[in-house]
Amino acid sequence: MTIDLNEPLAKWFDNLPLYPSNNMMKQLFNRIYLMIKLSPGGRLAVVFIVCAFLLFSLFLIADALFPFRTNHISFSEVVYAADSTLLHGYLSDDDKWRMYADMNEITPELRKAFIFKEDRLFYYHPGINLLSVARAAFNNLHQGRRSSGASTITMQVARLIQPAPRTVPNKLREMFRALQLEWHYSKDEILQLYLNLLPYGRNIEGVKSAALIYFDETPRALSLGQVVMLTVIPNNPNGLNPLHYPENLEKSRNHWLGKLKESHVFDAEVVNDALAEPLLNRRFEVPRKAPHLSLRLKKSGNETATYSTISPSLQHKVEIMAGNYVRRLRSQQIGNLSVLVVDNRTAAVKVYLGSAGFNEDDYQGQVDGIMALRSPGSALKPLLYALAIDKGLITPKTVITDVPVNFSGYRPVNYDEQYRGKVTIEYALAHSLNVPAVELLDKLGTEQFLNAMSHSGFNWVSQHQQRLGLSVILGGCGTTLEELTALYASFANGGIYRPLRFATSRPAWQGDTLCSPEAAFMITQMLTGLQRPDLPNQYQQAAHLPSIAWKTGTSYGRRDGWAIGYNKDYTVGVWTGNFPGQGSPELNGADCAVPLLFNIFNLLSDRTLPDWFTPPEGLDFRLVCAQTGMIPDTFCLHTVMDYFIPGISPAVRCNHLHKVFTDASETMTYCRHCLPEMGYKTVFYPTYPANLLAWYNEMKIPCNAEPAHNPRCPSIRREGHPFITSLNDGAEYLLLYGRKQQLMLACNAENGVDKVYWYLNDRFYKSAKPTEKVFFEPEAGNYKVSCSDDRGRNSDIYINVSFL
Repeated sequence: MTIDLNEPLAKWFDNLPLYPSNNMMKQLFNRIYLMIKLSPGGRLAVVFIVCAFLLFSLFLIADALFPFRTNHISFSEVVYAADSTLLHGYLSDDDKWRMYADMNEITPELRKAFIFKEDRLFYYHPGINLLSVARAAFNNLHQGRRSSGASTITMQVARLIQPAPRTVPNKLREMFRALQLEWHYSKDEILQLYLNLLPYGRNIEGVKSAALIYFDETPRALSLGQVVMLTVIPNNPNGLNPLHYPENLEKSRNHWLGKLKESHVFDAEVVNDALAEPLLNRRFEVPRKAPHLSLRLKKSGNETATYSTISPSLQHKVEIMAGNYVRRLRSQQIGNLSVLVVDNRTAAVKVYLGSAGFNEDDYQGQVDGIMALRSPGSALKPLLYALAIDKGLITPKTVITDVPVNFSGYRPVNYDEQYRGKVTIEYALAHSLNVPAVELLDKLGTEQFLNAMSHSGFNWVSQHQQRLGLSVILGGCGTTLEELTALYASFANGGIYRPLRFATSRPAWQGDTLCSPEAAFMITQMLTGLQRPDLPNQYQQAAHLPSIAWKTGTSYGRRDGWAIGYNKDYTVGVWTGNFPGQGSPELNGADCAVPLLFNIFNLLSDRTLPDWFTPPEGLDFRLVCAQTGMIPDTFCLHTVMDYFIPGISPAVRCNHLHKVFTDASETMTYCRHCLPEMGYKTVFYPTYPANLLAWYNEMKIPCNAEPAHNPRCPSIRREGHPFITSLNDGAEYLLLYGRKQQLMLACNAENGVDKVYWYLNDRFYKSAKPTEKVFFEPEAGNYKVSCSDDRGRNSDIYINVSFL
């Protein structure tokens, strides 16, 4: 392709191919050269373009060598409530109230007022207004002093970020920095930066901080009069301070309002209202609400603004309620409390009260009781019962024993140090019995229980799982109010565990299955009853009890009192105690934590009955024997209705009675080996576990026990041998030398056993009744301890005795 130099340039460009050849490029440069050579104006334009290109290249090089950074600016960290109201503000790293105003907080009124007053050509110049520079230079030279400035908003931003004395070199540097700002930021971003850095006296910077501290308003809620005051104060932050010089500020405000009116920037009526607006010459405090949560969110994130899930109105009401309630506790040497309220549907925390008073140094108020590691007492029992239901071990009406038991040296006792014999599962849970819970944990398996705790957010348990045993169900571990509240919220959500949400920026987690919906529903029903010891006395006849499921807990030494409850909408956790850890004789979950729990739920429900839980589809009900909770047999005369999970719950026939052959007077029993041809009859006797029968005998409780077996029976029965309860097989016992300490021999024997025989190292020691306690004084060494009953059945254990 060849180029006709006489052809119009526009037409020539239309004919350009997609990939030009070297010959064509050569012709193009020739044409440009001829144009420059023939036209003086063309030569001038080229010189101008080349100079501009060189200057721009120098600017880019200087910008790369001397970058202007703004990311070092430290802003105040603020925490907002769920409704975007400010909960808590913190000073910046350089101790300034410098709150970051988002773009959507810069209202049109703020934008118009500042641009009108400071830089009317802001959106039209590249950061430097050459007309203003020329005018200022002429005025200053003419008058021999600095009489007017030429700083644009962009140049002011440069000066605010890098303050320096007002000299000519510094002004040139300021211009260069303004060009850099314009190159890297949009006009709106520069204006936003300007409004966030303006000085307003003392340690107040930015329109958002000034609006909050001087007017107790957000930037979006400012009136025109307040907006104009914010435009004039930065010109003289000390002389126009609204706290010290309100007259000067009012005069300056009215002056600029008049100019805005003359220029028709705002409607005359709106300006007239602003002129009549009185000044508020006071300083408002920055909000410091929900201090424990705010501090927690501040430490956990790097965001300038964090939006929490807190409901400010509910938080305020609970704070007042807790503050009044804790006064009564302190008269009983119980110094503090913590409260957590969770929305079950979203797992969002609505109330976060770490202590009764953040500033109460006498009661360690700055300790966050929601995160503090404490002993849970009995608060973990619902999880155990739910897991046992899912494993098919129990249903609510299953009958278990509540008698003294020795678990390899661990002998749990109930809270009231009393035993009740036979109880149902629902009774054991509602009355928080310790011995049945430990026995059930032993059947379930400690490992499975601890794994469930680890998967449901119990961090301390997860870290120390290998060191924990059966005592964990009675509070022998470390938990927090946050973890326990999340656990109970899982029951409210059909057995689905979800971590609690404290900030809206953290999305809701789908959750993990902690237990089945059927087990969660049964636990809820068992925790809803009112016939229980942890219902405070003042509520026994109360007319307005909240409709909730709840559980209490009291740690060893009465150091912690817990109450955690839930309905379909909310889960509330309450802890009471002393942060240093000292106990109080009056401290327990029922009397100290439950009243506050009920008051909070009454506040949440507003006297209306909330929706209650409905049975899941996989849950069914059946008639069971009232004596055992098993499927009734022909001899079961009393039955009750019970929930069960088809295919999972136990389906064993009731065995609370068993058939026995006796003589005519029912004083002796026979077996198949010794049954006579005549003179006997068939009688049904209750089936008692050995430990239950031993407790009945010890407590002198009448029971229809099976008579002794025929002493002339030729058969030696091996099953049902005595069980040694006082010593542990394989254990080592350390005694003090010279103290003549003794070891006890005790056992549980089968029903009908009249006498047992004790042997030490295969040598007869003593005979006794099955319930009788026998003692011996050992020497150092190994012992074989044997116990035989009057039916020839025997059991052995081995121990070692050492002296200190």
